[in-house]
Parts: sequence; C-alpha cells; structure tokens
Amino acid sequence: MNIQEIAKLAGVSVSTVSKVMNGKDKDISEKTRKKVLQIIKDTSYMPYAKYRAKEGLINRFIGLIIEKNNPYYAELIAFVEEALRVRDFYLIVYTIDSSEEEIEKTLNELQKRGVPGVIIDSPKVILSSTEECKLVYLAHTGNFESEQKNTFYYRCYDAGRLAAKTLFEAGHQKISCMLLETEKTILDGVEAVSRERNHRKEFITSYIANSKEEIYQNALEICVGDNATAVICSDAEMAGAIVEYAKKIGLKIPEECSLLCTRDQEVLKYLAGGISAIDYPIHQIAEDAVSHLLKMIIEKQESEIARRFFPELHERNSIWNICAESKTEKIIVIGSMNMDNSIEGTLTPVNGETTIATNILMMPGGKGANQAVGVGRLGGASYMIGKIGKDVDGRRIYKSLIDNSVRTEGVEFDEHASSGKAFVHIDKKGENAIVVYRGANGNLDEAQLRRHEDLFKSAKYCLLSCELSGDILIAAKNICKINGVEIILKPSAIENIGEDFLEGIEYIVPNEKEMERIYPTDDLNLEERAEKLLELGVKNIIVTRGRQGVYLKNKQYSKYFDKNPFTAIDSTGGADAFISAMAVSLSEGRDLIYSIVYASYAAGITVTRYGVQEALPDRKTMHIYHDEIERQYRKEKDGGD
Repeated sequence: MNIQEIAKLAGVSVSTVSKVMNGKDKDISEKTRKKVLQIIKDTSYMPYAKYRAKEGLINRFIGLIIEKNNPYYAELIAFVEEALRVRDFYLIVYTIDSSEEEIEKTLNELQKRGVPGVIIDSPKVILSSTEECKLVYLAHTGNFESEQKNTFYYRCYDAGRLAAKTLFEAGHQKISCMLLETEKTILDGVEAVSRERNHRKEFITSYIANSKEEIYQNALEICVGDNATAVICSDAEMAGAIVEYAKKIGLKIPEECSLLCTRDQEVLKYLAGGISAIDYPIHQIAEDAVSHLLKMIIEKQESEIARRFFPELHERNSIWNICAESKTEKIIVIGSMNMDNSIEGTLTPVNGETTIATNILMMPGGKGANQAVGVGRLGGASYMIGKIGKDVDGRRIYKSLIDNSVRTEGVEFDEHASSGKAFVHIDKKGENAIVVYRGANGNLDEAQLRRHEDLFKSAKYCLLSCELSGDILIAAKNICKINGVEIILKPSAIENIGEDFLEGIEYIVPNEKEMERIYPTDDLNLEERAEKLLELGVKNIIVTRGRQGVYLKNKQYSKYFDKNPFTAIDSTGGADAFISAMAVSLSEGRDLIYSIVYASYAAGITVTRYGVQEALPDRKTMHIYHDEIERQYRKEKDGGD
C-alpha cells in the first residue's frame, strides 16, 4: 500500500493525504480528515508509523515467532490468533528453528514492518532493536533466562511428575517410559517422584529415542510387558503403537498394562475405549500472553511477570487402579444403545389424539447404555457390549460411555444400520411411554458375544434386558454359565423368552406390570407370582413398585421395602438407575438388603431429574445420603421377613 493508493481509496488527492498525515490539514474538512485517517488505520499503512503513534493509531498486526518443534505448535498459533481476533488485532506467524540468530533476524524483520508487539517462543532473551516493540515470551521449560521480563511458561517436567503421581497412587510400582530425546525432562519428573517415594531405581524402565522409528523398532519390546504394569508415552501416535503391540502379545489394557499419555489429543478420546492423558491449558496460556502484551502496547503498562501453568489430568479408561481392584468386581452390560428423544407434555397421546409438547430433549440412552453409565458413574468396573451405527448419534453415544468410565472394547460400529432411537413421552406426573426403533441394536448377534467372550472372564455380574432377541439372551446366558457370571435380568420384553430361560437366573428385576406379563392370569397377586418364579428356579425376585417401594422374594425373604423419600418428575431412568446401583453395591461385597436400599436411593435421585444418563447419580451424590441409607438398611434388616 502506498500514498497514491490511500488517496484513491479516500477519493482525494495525494497532497490532501500528505497534509492530513503531516498535520497541515487546517483547510481540510473534518469529514475528509477522518476518512483519510480511517483508511490509514484499516490498511495498516506502515511507512507512517510515527504519525500513527502521534494520533494514537496502532498497527494492528502482532508477530508470533514459534519453534517448529514446539509440541503445541498448531494449538498455540490457533489460540493466539483467536485471542487477537476478538480484540480486533491480526497475527503474523514466523516458524523458525531454535537458534538465537534466526530468532533475532526474524524479530528485526517484524520490527521493520512496524508491529507494536511480538510473542517469542524461546527460553533465551532476544535483543530488540527498538523499545517501541514490546516482547512477551513463551517457554516450555522453567530454565528460561532471568532477563526475560514477561514470560508465560509450562514445564514438561511437571507432566512427568503428574504422570508418576497418578500411576503410583493407583498402585503401580514398576513403570516404563517411552519418550523422544526432546522430551527427556518428562522422565526427570517421573524419576523425581519415584525418589521422593523411596522407590528403587529399577522400578522405572525408560527408553529415550532420537526418532519415533527407533521407538517402534526397539522400545516397544523393552517397555511393554517387561513386568511393568504401566507405560508413559508422549503422544497419540505412540499410544496407538502401544495398543497394537499389546494386542499382538496378548496384553490387556488397562487390566494388565495401564497407559498414560503426556499430551492430550482428540483421537485419545476414542482409542482403545479412551486413553488417559495429561495436558496443559494452552488456550489459557495464549489468552494470558496476548492480554498482557496488548496491555503493554495500548495501556503503556510496564511490568515484569513470570507466570507458570500446571498440567491437568484427563482421566479416561486406560489406568487400572490396582489399589481398588479388590473392592469391586467386573460388571458386563449387554443391551441396547439409543439416542433418546424425550418429549414432555401434559398428557401422553392415545389413539387418534394430538397433544402439544412443552419441551424436547435429545440425549444418549438405551437400557444397556444407561445401565453401563450408571455402573461407571458409581465407580463400578463397567464393560459394555452392544452395537451402534457409524453416524453422529453413534459417536455421541460412544463418547457418553467413555466420559462415564465405561470400557468399550465390546462396542462395535455397524457399517450399514443407523443407531437405535427411542421416543419417550413424559406426562406431567413424570410417567412415561416409550417407542423404540432398534436400528443397529438389531444386528447384535451371538458372533459378537463370542468375539468378546474374554470380557466375561473374572466378571461377577452380567446385566441383561429382555428387549434383546431370544437368541442373544440364550447365548449370553450360556457364556455367563461357563464363566461363573451371575445374571441380573430386566424382563422388559418378556415375550422374547420362555420359562426355560428363567431357570437358574440369579436376579430378576421386573416392575409390577412386567410381573403381570410374565404371569398374565388375574387370579394371582404379586407375592404369588413371585413364588411361581422362585419355584421355576429364579433365585432372587426384586420387584420395583414405583412410589410404593420394592418387594423382594427369595428363599430367605418375602419382604416389602419402604419407598424412598423422593418425588419423581421423570421416571424414565429409574429402573436403569436401580439395577446399575444394585449391581455396583453387590460387586463391592455388600449384602442384598443393603444393595436394594442403596439402589432405591439411586433410582429416587435419578427420577428427580430430567433425562437418564445425565440424571444418574455419581459416587459423591450417593455419599450425601450415606447416613440415611445406613439407617434405612438397619431398619429393613431388623424388620426380618
């Protein structure tokens, strides 16, 4: 841009532009003067930087000098640009090697262009040729030079410390590290924590490589399976290689080898059911650096600041808690996974009737997914087996499982069918009626169960729903029997099974309407129907009765439990909450009476909220009612039969 182009844009002569820029504009109208100045501002006309400073006009381009090997190269550029854009500034990026000479050369080039400030990715002080250009530094080490007066930094060493602390607290003693030479400070952090805990040196195995090719050729064999119970790596590519190698040698992640990555990436949310990762608040670092630099430029604030940012842990499903291993046993869930469409209204429509909805919500659901999430949120070892479509709904369902600590090795994506859907009509009393489109759920078959049969080994319970096909239910029962897994059955579609299937079932959890469908004759009451199930070979019949509480029938008890103290606004997820909470409580070694009371409270909490998965209580919420649950348990236990 030159003065002739400025004049052309303003529709005035070159002499008029010159007069405005040199302050000789007494004979020029205020309207024309402002128009010329605005064009100069909008085009960042560099040659007249002195005049722009005189008039309070700022060059709105900021420089970023960033090392090409910065592990957060793309993220920093994107976040710095975003922080500048919302403040009506623009970014000039220079990518460099780490040499001071190249950084100084680049800085001088930016200063020639009149930029008022530069963000520099370097632990070294860079000499500036002008005081008008303000400098802010970024560093990924704590060893930056003290002369750097404005530095925003994080330390890879801290990521190593957090990784080691996380794994040691989960009970791991022997840890392997696979890192590049440029990431060696991560190992320093790991070793520092190990020394502080008085661990022997041989507890840490490490391979520091010059390239990823070297890691793939040599480190995998050394670090994975070398009696180490956990591996630390630095990015998703390495994590993927570890997952594949573990499969090759028959090592289960995380049960036999936990995995923790020191840099979070989007793909880690989906790899092997979710890989736990450590990351830095790069967005906040960029935001704070830009904000500070612009204050120096616009508000003329001179300051000295060294702000340190600490890493954060994103927990997923790749760290096995050895300390808690004995406290809970594995729970398999086989069932449907849907996208729920909840439709709220005053009344649920009947034949020929139209009603007006007051609200519509779309959320992941399905009995299987709900129960798996319920187990995961309560700290149980939850493993889901089912099928979803390779579509947007399927990805949302899958993410919900991972976000709620559900292991997803048994979940498969169907290439041809869409994900299942449920249409839930909720009336003003909180009662519901449901219409289900099975979609990919209908393609769950015995072959898929057989592919994941190893999940049943060492499992304690399997949650089943009768909405599955009869063939699947029979296959699941057979696999459970072979592996000594107890079944907790929800008879939601009893027409899919016969009486033969019920024989030997450890727990059946129907509601009163489902009990009537099992034995539809009118001359039997609830207790008589339960007695017939007991005679058939069902070991424990637990009937959920909504506002009336719960009824238990087994060889020891024929017992009614008091209702919970909650008022329902949406009963959709009550049964799923009850079953998942009862399974978790039983898996932790508590007796059936306590587990029913605990499950009743979990269901009660759920129905006071809208939706299902987001309404299911977590461990902290249940702990709030711990004393009430204990009192109710003692009351029910003392009540006898």
